[in-house]
Formats: sequence, C-alpha cells, structure tokens
Amino acid sequence: MPLNYNLRIRIFLHSEKYFHFQSIFNGSLLSLCTDITIAPLTTVASVITYNVELVVKILVGDKIIFQSNTASRLESKGLWMFEIKSEIPEECSIIAIHISDPSDDNVSVFHFKPVEVEPGAIITKADKDRRFLHSIQIILLDDSELSFQLKASFEIQENLDFPLNAHMIGDALIATQRDKKPISRHRLANIYDSVLYLPDSNTMKSDFLNLIGDAYLERYKVTQSVHDIDSAVNAYYQACPRTLGNGNNEAVYVSDYGRSLLMRYMQHGDTTDINQSVLKFQEAVQLTPNGHPSKPSRLNNLGTSLLTRFEQLRDMTDLNQSVLKFQEAVQLAPDDHPSKPSWLNNLGNSLLTQFEQLGDMTDINQSVHKFQEAVQLTPDGHPEKSSWLNNLGSSLLRRFERLGDMTDLNQSVLMFQEAVQLTPDGHPSKPSRLNNLGNSLLRQFEQLGDMTDLNQAVLKLQDAVKLTPDGHPEKPSLLNNLGHSFLTWFEQLGDMTDLNQSVFKFQEAVQLTPDGHPSKPSLLNNLGNSLLRQFEQLGDITDINQSVLKFQEAVQLTPDGHPSKPSWLNSLGNSLLTRFSQLGDMTDLNQAVLKFQEAVQLTPDGHPEKPSRLNSLGSALLSQFEQLGDMTDLNQSVLKFQEAVQLTPDSHPEKPSRLNNLGNSLLRQFERLGDMTDLNQSVHKFQEAVKLTPDGHPEKPSRLNSLGSSLLRRFEQLGDMTDLNQSVLKKQEAVQLTPDGHPSKSSWLNNLGSSLLRRFSQLGDMTDLKQSILKFQEA
Repeated sequence: MPLNYNLRIRIFLHSEKYFHFQSIFNGSLLSLCTDITIAPLTTVASVITYNVELVVKILVGDKIIFQSNTASRLESKGLWMFEIKSEIPEECSIIAIHISDPSDDNVSVFHFKPVEVEPGAIITKADKDRRFLHSIQIILLDDSELSFQLKASFEIQENLDFPLNAHMIGDALIATQRDKKPISRHRLANIYDSVLYLPDSNTMKSDFLNLIGDAYLERYKVTQSVHDIDSAVNAYYQACPRTLGNGNNEAVYVSDYGRSLLMRYMQHGDTTDINQSVLKFQEAVQLTPNGHPSKPSRLNNLGTSLLTRFEQLRDMTDLNQSVLKFQEAVQLAPDDHPSKPSWLNNLGNSLLTQFEQLGDMTDINQSVHKFQEAVQLTPDGHPEKSSWLNNLGSSLLRRFERLGDMTDLNQSVLMFQEAVQLTPDGHPSKPSRLNNLGNSLLRQFEQLGDMTDLNQAVLKLQDAVKLTPDGHPEKPSLLNNLGHSFLTWFEQLGDMTDLNQSVFKFQEAVQLTPDGHPSKPSLLNNLGNSLLRQFEQLGDITDINQSVLKFQEAVQLTPDGHPSKPSWLNSLGNSLLTRFSQLGDMTDLNQAVLKFQEAVQLTPDGHPEKPSRLNSLGSALLSQFEQLGDMTDLNQSVLKFQEAVQLTPDSHPEKPSRLNNLGNSLLRQFERLGDMTDLNQSVHKFQEAVKLTPDGHPEKPSRLNSLGSSLLRRFEQLGDMTDLNQSVLKKQEAVQLTPDGHPSKSSWLNNLGSSLLRRFSQLGDMTDLKQSILKFQEA
C-alpha cells in the first residue's frame, strides 16, 4: 500500500549561489537528503573547472544542519560528489543548499541564472524496504553560458516512532496482509504500540490486536525468531479477553491464540504452552456452533494439539481423542472442501501413531485408506500432494512390515518415488523423502534380492545426506540409514570399501547425536554391528574392542522396559562371544551368557526375535560347557536350541541354521552321557537342516559334513552299514560343493578320508583305502 503523504519539492534561486528545496510532509514520514552531485555538461565547462574545489552546506533558515568536506572533481567520473545523509527536520518547509569555494565561504563559484523546474525533473520510486526515493535533476547555466547538471537525492521513509491513529492503523494492517513479504519488525512494533495506546472502548482494538498477532506469526514463519513468536502469542492473548460474549469473533481469536501457543511449543518445548493450546482449541470448538463452516477446521486444530501433546507426554487419552477429533473434522467437511485432503492426512497420521502403540490392524488399514483418500482428492500440481504421497508410502511400508504382503511394499516404493519426483529441488522435505524412498528400496532388495533396488537405495540415501546441512536434527538418522545400506552392499559384494564407509557413516551419526537423544542407543548399536563385521574381515582387535564398547553404551543408555533393550543386549552378547573366541578371556564368555539370558527374559513370547535370541543363548551356553564342562550348561544349551527350533517356522531362512545348532548340542550331549536318543535326534536334526538348505547356499557343505559326522558316530555305536555309507556320501557332497581355496575344504577332505578309512576297515574294499589316502593327501 502506498504511504499516506503529500510531497512537493520546489527549487528557489534566491541568489546566485543558493538552491532552495521546499517539502511538505505529514508527521509519519522522515526525509533525508542523501547525496548531491554537480557535473559539467560541456567540454569547456569541464576544462575550466578542472581544478576547482567545492564545499556544500545545507541550511534551514540560518542554521547549518550539514556541512561537507572539501571535494575536488573526480577525474574518473568528471563530477563533484557529496554524500550527505542529513535528516531534514519535520517542521522544515524550505532548505537551502549552499555551494561555495572552500577558501572563502562568501565566494560563489558559479553565477547561475534562474530556471524553472518541470514536473518531469522529479523522479520518484519505492524500494523493497518501503522507502520512497526522490531525485531532482536540473540543468543550470551560469553567466558565461557554461552548463552544469545538479542532482539532489532525497529519501522519504515512514517515521516508525510516530504514533498512528486508528485510521492509519487500519490502513497499515491491511497493507501488511496484502504485501507478499513480512512487515519489518520496527514498523510492526510501532503499529503494535499505537494499538495499545487506543482506549479499551475502541471497538476495533481487539481486531487490530488479532491482526498484529497474524502479522507476527507470518514474520515467525520466515524468521523463526523467538521475539516474533512471543509477540504473536502476546498479541493474541491481549485480543482474547476483549471478545468475551462476542460470538464468532471470540472463537476466531481463541483459536488463533491456541495456534500461536502450539507454534511456540514447537519452538521452546514448554509443556505449559501445549497444555494451554489444547485448552484454547477446546474452547474454540465449544464456541463454534454445529453447522458453522469453521467447525471442521477448529476440530482439526484440536486434534493436532492433542497429537502433539501425546508425542510429548505419551498419554493414550490424548492420542485417542486426537483420532476422534480428526474423524469429526473429516466427517463434517464436504469432499470439495479445499482442506479436506489435509484433514484426511492428519487423520491418517494419528491412526498410524495409534497402530504403533496398540498394534491393532484396523488402525493401520484405516490409516492407509485415509492417506489414499487424501491423495485422490488432491489435484496434480497441488503443493501438498507430494507430502500426502510420502505419508501414504510410510503407512504402506509399515503394513508390509506387519503382514509381509509384497503388494504393500511395491506400492510403498511407487508412492515414495512419486513424492520425490513432485518435490522440487531445494524443498526442505526433499532429503526426508529421498531417505524414505531409499529405505523402501532397501526393504524391497531384502525381499527380492534385486541388486538394482540396492544400488538405487544407496544412491537415494546418499542424495538425502548430501542435501541435509550439518546441524540439521535429522542428519544423524539419514547417516545411519546410509550406513546400513553400505553394510548391506558389503554383505552382497564383499567390497571392503563399502564396509569402511558403513563404519564411517555410523560413526558420524553417533558423533552428531547428543547424549540423551532417544535415537542414540540405536545408532550406537548399529555402529557396534559394523565394527563387529569389520573385525570379522580384518581381525583388528581394536574393532572388536570398540564394538563391545558401543554395544555397552547402547545398553546403558536404554531404560528398562524399552522395547529395543533386548536387541541391544543380544548384540552385546554376540560381540563378547566373538571377543572370547579371539582372546579366550572367560570374563567375556560369562558376560555373553548373562547378556543373552537378559535378552531372552526381556523378549515377550510371540516376539519375532525370540527364536534368534534363544539360539544365541544356546550357542553361548554350549561354548561355556566346552570351557568348564558343567553339564547344566550343556543341558540348558539343548533346551534353548529346542525352543528356538520349535518357535521358527519351516519357511524361515534361519531354520536350517538353528536345526544344525541343535544337532551339534545333542551330539555333544550324547558324547558326554551316551544316550542313544540324543544321537538319533542329532542325526535327525542334521538331516532336517540339510533338507531345508537350498542348493548353492554357502552353509550347505558345512551342514552336510555335520550330518556325515553324526552318521559315522551312530555307525560306531550300532554298526549299521547304511549309516556308514550315508556318512561317506554326505561328506563327498560337502567336498564337491566346497570351492578350492575355501578355508574349510581341508577339514571336509580329512573327514571324508576318515569315513572312507572306516568303511575300508569294515569291508576291505581297496578303492576305499586308496580314496582315503588320496583325501588325506589333498587335505
């Protein structure tokens, strides 16, 4: 909006050496004379005045308000330049510019003739800071017909310290709403102060205060300044009491006050603000009659504040109420309401959160459905469509993780891809959406084994990290996900560069995460895993020591009752067991058993990881038996392996491994106690393990060798040649499936040689003896 002022500038040639400018302003404006330049316009004038020096004074009446330093003509520009920056007093109507010889103040340098200033000589423009710039350019001729150009520049800007009346306040606030950029803090503060000067009897005072709150809130969205959000809250608060009994206006202002409190809570994290926000939104809903067009919006705002408070205080009542309020908002809004997709999206988020807490499949199914509706109702090109697509992808991925339906996973990848494509470069949510796409591609790789998915996952996660500035609160999480993708890449391709990068990214994630952050234990656990894998590859004791330390930190930082604590304990147990295998320190083995026992005890029945943790505990107990010979450890080992096998479905990829471990522990129990039931069960478990292991699996030779060894032991007990023949066959298969250079091939050859030699001793077949000698030689 143009500033309300009336400006007239006139030039008076009172004498041959004075130029007079007259201006009339209203009191809300300031005038500054910013600069004056004088330039010769002809070659003759330029030559004659080459060495002339000038000074400039600005006078109001007889009072000098500015005097310049002496200026020589600038050879590079051919003119005299005077930087003035002199404020012209408000009461002044005429100023005089005095140009003189510095050696004698009374000497006029030029003898100019009077000229008339045409309207076109005054050039006016407004800049981005709402300042109005005026310049006067006139041609002056002196007595000798030399011509010069004089240019005087003025800056007219609002006097931000001048109190505004009600009419001016209204104009100024309307202007702030119309402008595309936020109003300056100084200008807004002046308007705010002017409103506070209005008497309480002024019927517009509450309206003005609410509009000032709006203006501060708009500034805050750009500046993120604590001052701006605090000022918004204060202005809305001052508006609210004056609207009591004022019907719909009261609901508007109470709702706006609640909104500002919610935004300030997001800035400060003060629980008082979120509690007050909930109360104000509840008041706004109660004050809004049924059928009012704003009722859905205010229900949505109440749902948002309740969901936000749940995330802070974890009170399920807030979450349940949040879902109900969002549902009411959606039900009251017609399909063509422009905000309906947004409210559907919010309902989807609250249902997804409720599913995370309660595990009710109805919630996740409804969440997916609401996100789908939000996407369908949002036209292409809408700026929020990418956000709704991203949220739909998240809910589909979560449902896949629960039900394992590949359709959900495939759709999740597609939704994330669309979301990324629709998100412009530079958008603050682009890194987050790239991260989600990368994670979904990684999950798809884990299911289908397509390296294209893994390669794309790594690329998307790298892009997400690159686009996220240091100091961003999500950077550690993005680095963690990238580290996981590098670790997966290493597992597939065996490139140590990928493993090194995995360790490095996990280290960065941990370093950037402050102590006390809820994600720190998870990040430490992942770093520990990558260091453990690096130790297994390189054998550097530093890596295994660091792995143990990181797992210990993760456990220490995780409170009892946290759902991930059993996982961190299990990881710590694995690293301690690995270090024991390397260094032989019984303290590590004892601690490993204790950590595995804690992990199992804290894992509820029915948890998908319970079989894995029972298997780990069984392995540690078997190792402890091997060291100490305590039969209790061996018996417990067999029991834990049996539980692990019983809880693992046949289709699970780890079932063969767990059957093989159970077979080993039963074989050791037979060797200690001589109970044939244990030996028969051992053979049976090894047979099941081999059957369930697909051809080409790297562990198939090992399991065939174990089966062959158990059959040989049973032959030695019962003398059944079928067992001996089967032992030879299984060990032959193990050798054939093991590539040359494999570290276990010599062991398999030696075992095969033993079975052939045993059969020769039974049957006397020289072929067996020759083959036995050959296998021993190869070994």
